[in-house]
Amino acid sequence: MILRLVVLMLSGVMAYLMLRGWPAMVPALPRAFVAVFMVAVALAWWATGKKPKDLPLVKAVRRPGWLDFGAVGLGLLAFECGFLWFLSAAPKPLEALALQLEHQFRPQAAERREAREAGETSGNWLWDDQRQRPLPLRTNLKPGMKPEVFVRLMNGKDAERLLKRRLYVRSFALDRYVNGTWSLNDAGSQLLPADDKGWIRFSKQSEGEILHEVFHGKDQSGLNPFTGLLGARAVRLPSLTVNGEGLAILPKSDDDTGYEYLVSSLPIMLADVAEEDLKDAVVKSPDAGSRMGQLVLRVAGEGGLLDRLKKIESYLRESYRYSLVTDNKRNLDPIENFLFEEKRGHCEFFATAAALMARELGVEARVGYGWAGGKYYESNHMFVFRANEAHAWLEVKLADYGWVLVEPTPPMDSGNTLPRTAEAGEKTPSPDEMIPQEEAIFSKGAEKITGWAISLTAGFGVSAFLLFAMRARTREEVRGGSGAVTRIRKETGYFAAWRRALGKRGMANEAGLTLRRQIQMMDAAPDFSKELIRYHYAVSYEGHPVDVKRERHLEKEIHKWEAP
Repeated sequence: MILRLVVLMLSGVMAYLMLRGWPAMVPALPRAFVAVFMVAVALAWWATGKKPKDLPLVKAVRRPGWLDFGAVGLGLLAFECGFLWFLSAAPKPLEALALQLEHQFRPQAAERREAREAGETSGNWLWDDQRQRPLPLRTNLKPGMKPEVFVRLMNGKDAERLLKRRLYVRSFALDRYVNGTWSLNDAGSQLLPADDKGWIRFSKQSEGEILHEVFHGKDQSGLNPFTGLLGARAVRLPSLTVNGEGLAILPKSDDDTGYEYLVSSLPIMLADVAEEDLKDAVVKSPDAGSRMGQLVLRVAGEGGLLDRLKKIESYLRESYRYSLVTDNKRNLDPIENFLFEEKRGHCEFFATAAALMARELGVEARVGYGWAGGKYYESNHMFVFRANEAHAWLEVKLADYGWVLVEPTPPMDSGNTLPRTAEAGEKTPSPDEMIPQEEAIFSKGAEKITGWAISLTAGFGVSAFLLFAMRARTREEVRGGSGAVTRIRKETGYFAAWRRALGKRGMANEAGLTLRRQIQMMDAAPDFSKELIRYHYAVSYEGHPVDVKRERHLEKEIHKWEAP
């Protein structure tokens, strides 16, 4: 009995874990099926193994069997699949109904929403309406695999040097940090028109610039940051709206598929900076009275600016752990929790900590946002960056170099951080088909779920009905009216055994005869008949409690009398 109870409890725990999403590689529908089936089997095994004395005082006419549990289990599965079908089919009609109600009862809110969707208002998922990006107190990120940025090299030879180190695509940078929130310094905006050749140049042309074509989707909010390989020097566009040094907004486009433009970049990382070029750089002494200043004094130590920046970079990469999940159980400031408490976090925590540490040395620092890594398709010299490669890093402004990238974030695992190269023959995702393909995949997936859900609902429902029908057929004819025979549930216990025994001995078993009358009509009543009459009438009509032990004794006596 204890073993059966333990199995029942373990099956409940396993079912709970599976319904909560474990194991993640198994689709939700099979997980739900296995969970319900496992609990149904455990319940059946537990219940059918119980002895009569273990059963509750309030008893059913008979003890449930495998057909009962199978029918209930299949019924539950049919209900579950039907609910899944409802969830897959209902959202669109419900959304349409919600929009109608919004137009009817909240017309102003409907107008604001439609204006926002049409791109007439500002806003971006990267920041809030004030273009601020607060660091979260705690995180549980689950990035997707959607292709977001495509970079095609105009010269295939450039791929050789880009594949030798980590590749970065920059979208914007934030340079003001107050109370755990990054934002742009209010430097105003400036419209930069293209020159007579159609180019907008940010700095003088330098040897080694990489010419590439950029493709990315369009944000319906209308706020689309200019994006390109790290160290953009020029872009071929009719105009560009620049907000300080960290953000440039693309002009409006009528192309619903997204943006496509040429960019010329010269990526510069901390490893590219020569120490002699910074020998005259002034290094500020960190504030020894602050916890951050003390950390920088301990980590960076003495030496030149370049050496100290490299020490900060190495310290964060080696002393902290990359994680998409942070708990921050004490609700501390996000960076305080990251640096001094939990010591783990995603790239934005690493970049912010590095920026604040660099500022302790008097260096102008900001956080850059974009993508890092990428997958290279040699056939068309294309790098593809997906949603799970979104990244943040530190940028420091150094004399004669401009903004230089510093990478304080360790890799997500111990693998290579270089761009991946696609297998030979692997098809390159098409930027032109990105949005339609994504919608088609979603639609096809929804249709597939709906089809499976309907099929399984029907299958489980029919199976449950058949099991209930089989269960009903196990009843026997025990009573009727005016000689008619009616099929009712199969009886169990001492009284059912008595009726069966009468039938086997060829005696009267007619409907309407009482137990006392049946015994009086016998030529020779069994020895236990008086005890049977007393117990039966006491329990059935006088309200006496059921005596399981006595009933078992009567059943044994009846079986002996049944086959003399």
